[in-house]
Amino acid sequence: MLRHAMLATLVAVATFAAACDGGGSRDDVTTRTIGSTARFNHGVASGDVTADSAVLWTLADNGDRLLAEVAPDSAFAGAVTTIETETSAERDFTVKVRVEGLTPGTRYWYRFRAGTAVSDTGMFSTAPDSATSAPVRFVFSGDSDGSRQDDGSPPFNEFQVLDAARAAQPAFFLYFGDTIYADRAPKATALAGYRAKYRENRGYRALRDTLAAAPAYTMWDDHEVVNDFAGTTADPAMFEAGRRAFREFMPIADSGDPAAMYRSFRWGRDVDIFILDQRSFRDASAEGACDGDPLPARVAPGVPDAVRAAGAFAQVPETLPAACLATLDDPARTLLGGEQQAAFERWLTDTDATWKVVVNPVPIQALLFLPYDRWEGYAAERREILQYIRDNDVRNVVFLATDFHANIFGPVRIDPFDGAPPVAYEAIAGPIATTPLEQYIVEVIGEAGAGLLGSFLTGVAGVDCASLNSYAYALVDADATSMSITAKDADGNVLCEQRLDAR
Repeated sequence: MLRHAMLATLVAVATFAAACDGGGSRDDVTTRTIGSTARFNHGVASGDVTADSAVLWTLADNGDRLLAEVAPDSAFAGAVTTIETETSAERDFTVKVRVEGLTPGTRYWYRFRAGTAVSDTGMFSTAPDSATSAPVRFVFSGDSDGSRQDDGSPPFNEFQVLDAARAAQPAFFLYFGDTIYADRAPKATALAGYRAKYRENRGYRALRDTLAAAPAYTMWDDHEVVNDFAGTTADPAMFEAGRRAFREFMPIADSGDPAAMYRSFRWGRDVDIFILDQRSFRDASAEGACDGDPLPARVAPGVPDAVRAAGAFAQVPETLPAACLATLDDPARTLLGGEQQAAFERWLTDTDATWKVVVNPVPIQALLFLPYDRWEGYAAERREILQYIRDNDVRNVVFLATDFHANIFGPVRIDPFDGAPPVAYEAIAGPIATTPLEQYIVEVIGEAGAGLLGSFLTGVAGVDCASLNSYAYALVDADATSMSITAKDADGNVLCEQRLDAR
């Protein structure tokens, strides 16, 4: 448990004069009460914003005691909330404080001070209260590999797509899925290595500026520990170190239980945000049971014979390995874990928000290939959750996903071949900086195979749009009647777009 993650104590909410007791300057008070050795080289961030609170983050190299200041104006000339806190090498000099008592639907600025050292200034807006209907714009993306090469150059880019996302002036940024690539050389296997990966990514100006410009809601995926890991089978020491570093470097609220990272947030009358942890509690992949023939293990293990007969899967044997199918559809296997699944289902039925936005690190659409690490690799639980949505008539459920290194928009159906209407919609966006899916397919099976993939997704899998070769983010505009989702690249080119009308 990160006992130091929330050491902040609310000292005062006052004007500058009141903070100084009517005598001396604000700087006099600051230098008297905190050390002056901190260096703020990694920016600031805010997150887990509610209608009346926010979590603030910075990294204060070599500091010990410092102040966080929050004000309703960028000059910090009006009423200021001052929070005294501390940091140490034990948590890699990261700082997280929670500020409370804020006004709903209000913009705030914040900064950190240590003697004469002052951090960058960040900005966040609190959520409207749950009775207020107001349009909201937000962005999302993931998959950001900043592991620099030996010559110091980035492996892919300088995260420029985040500059475009920030220019859209979103109310918040959903930053989830592979926020670092710990398993890229030099690989991280212990706490110091994981921390170094986060520090490295904070070296990219585009990420620092984006996290400072709007609050973030964050969640990890596999590369924060090691590729395709399952929490129930991962190396315990690596799992704990990866999770600790993630919690230290992200503006995520401390619940008192480091394992409980799944959480929900309300944004006004119209939007509820459900953030799922799809790593900590999952069982091992079914891939080991599907190794007999590589083709059926990797392509459409649930395709019915009628579709095979139409020729789309001419090379796939009609009879798939029994052990493979049994494992994929084993009701005892879980992706979320029982407690998280129950909480998710409760959130879905208890909310009265128009839109139920699910932060879904791995896709839930039936994409019909490479199923192991996605919801399709846990078919029984996938079916159970989607059936729950249908049986309870939960409307306007929108899954947002990253992980796939592509932009794929499409309906979410329980069974893609039974003709029944979808129960939800999903938009997959990204990546920020890693190999796009099409380039990966070219490397593995050549350009012809990559060309067929897009046709397969829009044809057999039935997605609405598949753009597989761009660094990207998605822009979401929602109000009481509709939601529009648009995937864009760094130059503003539209890759996929969809308008959903509230039912």
